[in-house]
Amino acid sequence: MTTSKWQDIPGMEPARLRWCNHADVLKVEFLGSRGTPEQMIGCWKAVQDLAIAHRLERILAVDLMDDEPLTGEQRQRFIQRLLESGISGRRWAYVARSADRVAHYEATQMDAQEMGLKVQVFGSAAEAERWLRFAG
Repeated sequence: MTTSKWQDIPGMEPARLRWCNHADVLKVEFLGSRGTPEQMIGCWKAVQDLAIAHRLERILAVDLMDDEPLTGEQRQRFIQRLLESGISGRRWAYVARSADRVAHYEATQMDAQEMGLKVQVFGSAAEAERWLRFAG
């Protein structure tokens, strides 16, 4: 089933998440602010739950947040907690708010890949969609 109507995921404050099923890819936009790492884990878990409910294996997450990414120990704890919550088995493309921010997320990408997640960071949604659809 392919739809493209945006829907909000309630209860994610201070972040706002909206999603749609676009050509069998779960597309999610992260808006607002990150809050604590625990709140962000809840957001990513909600996305994983949506993917499971709609039987979607590919997720395109677009970062439109107005704050800074997690760093250092926060980032490591965040990834570990995501793994403990069962967030795996899907292909995740993450689009940074701007191309110059991709480097800020590369350490997170590498840490997540080392822990077994299929995730890639991009500077544009077009690149991310190509990777989701065509990369092996």
